[in-house]
Amino acid sequence: MVDNPASDSPDPRQERLNRIRIGATGLATIVLIVLLAATFSGTASNEPELTPEGIAEQAAQQQAGAETTEDRPQEPLAELGVAPGPGPTDGVVAEPAADSPPAESPDN
Repeated sequence: MVDNPASDSPDPRQERLNRIRIGATGLATIVLIVLLAATFSGTASNEPELTPEGIAEQAAQQQAGAETTEDRPQEPLAELGVAPGPGPTDGVVAEPAADSPPAESPDN
């Protein structure tokens, strides 16, 4: 009696179909879990309702905010010293810092 090794191995087509079936089941499970998590998290319910009154209130807040933006600095990074500023304005020349020693002339 000689065993045929080809008859013991599973059919390649059947093995491929099993892998596809397992992959599709896993993908469907993940989609289901994500949908359930989105349903129970309730992130959309935390948003305010979109009504005409709400839109008018937001527009009024934006107009009030536009008036206060003039008080805000034009270049906040320059004021913090992170980025260079636009330079002197209105012909005002920046004075050197008082802490720095005076520059020596090369004639010494």
